[in-house]
Amino acid sequence: MPKYRHLTTAELQELRQEFVNYLVVNGIDADEWSKIQTLDTEKATEITALFSDVVFEKVLRQTQYLRFTALDSVHCFHYQTDAAVMVGLRSKTGTLTLDADLTANLKSSDYEIIRGTKSYTQQREIELFKMTLKGAEMSDGELYKQLSMLV
Repeated sequence: MPKYRHLTTAELQELRQEFVNYLVVNGIDADEWSKIQTLDTEKATEITALFSDVVFEKVLRQTQYLRFTALDSVHCFHYQTDAAVMVGLRSKTGTLTLDADLTANLKSSDYEIIRGTKSYTQQREIELFKMTLKGAEMSDGELYKQLSMLV
């Protein structure tokens, strides 16, 4: 049972060389892998699940920022060591327009800044992963930084 999820066939194909390296490091050559896939599909599934976890763990450890955008709001998250800090912008009129000049949005009474901090109840990477399942996307953090400077 993977900690995160199994990589799709397409994702595994993109990571083919990394997967081959993973197999080699774990003492499985091409012939052995072929045998496992044919004779022990349960073991093959377990191996790909373990590899999937390694991939997700690496990506999530490097991720610092997530962004969740809806029609009327944007929530930007900074996943720090012990807590996630959120800063967002919400429209009071129903539709949010993110233009280049965020200060104009904030001067308008149609928008409000929202902030919050949440300590982790699970491992940081698991919390990040769960947010991506809810629709949050990895971000470079630029919007988070812009909004943070305005509050």
